[in-house]
Parts: sequence; C-alpha cells; structure tokens
Amino acid sequence: MSIKKSFSLIEVLIFITILSFFFVTSAAIITVSMHQNTLKINMLKASHYNEQLLDWIKGEKDTNWNDFVLTTSDKTFCFKTDEPSWLEVILTKDDCDITLGGIFRRYAVFKTDTVPSTQVQVTTYTEWEDGGNTYSTKLYTVLNIWE
Repeated sequence: MSIKKSFSLIEVLIFITILSFFFVTSAAIITVSMHQNTLKINMLKASHYNEQLLDWIKGEKDTNWNDFVLTTSDKTFCFKTDEPSWLEVILTKDDCDITLGGIFRRYAVFKTDTVPSTQVQVTTYTEWEDGGNTYSTKLYTVLNIWE
C-alpha cells in the first residue's frame, strides 16, 4: 500500500481564509483609491469652473467699471451654465441649483468696499456632493478700477 501525500482539510481551510482576507483587503484598497481618484477629478473640474468664471467676471469688469459695480454691488449670483450671465441673483448658496456638469453648483459673492467703489471683492465657489459629503473649491480676488 502506498501513502499519498496531500493537504489536510485544516490546511486547506487556513489557506482559503488567508486568501479571502487578501482579496477583501485588496477590494477595500481599490474602492478607496477609486473614490479618491473621483474626488480629485471633481476637484480639478471645480477649480476649472472657478477659473473660467473669474476670467469672465474680469472681462465684464474691463468692459465698463461703473456698470459692473452697479450690477454686482454686495450681491450673490448663481451661474448655472458654462456660458455665464448676470441673470440670476440669489440670496444664499442653497438658492442655486446643482446644474453645472450634472453635479456642480457654481456661484459668486461680490462685496463692494465704499461708494464710489474702487474695489470689488469677488469669491467664486463651486460645490458638489459625493457620498453624503459636500466638497467645495473657492477662488478669491479683489478687482480694482485701475487694473
């Protein structure tokens, strides 16, 4: 009679347990990595939307300073599309719908220093929600009449 060498049931179960821990850990790491990647992509998109809006605002300022100050003086505007316009004045950020890119809310807050105004403080925000958390990028600048 010959003796066959093989693994016992306990050895096989230990191997399967160790292997399953490895796969579960790998899946968790991949999931977290994908979430972080999506978060970084959305942050880049939001930063782009802020820069795009600020460039447009600077163009509006350069067109006519007096009209710009009258239009923006101590107001908050919601910008729902890639092509900004002064159409929608809002009271709070919650009045601005999430429409830009399907997940983003973009608005700008204007603060005027004195009358007659020589400076306007502009803060652009782009916000989005992901996994129950709200993320935001902000861009702040001061626009002057003499720029």
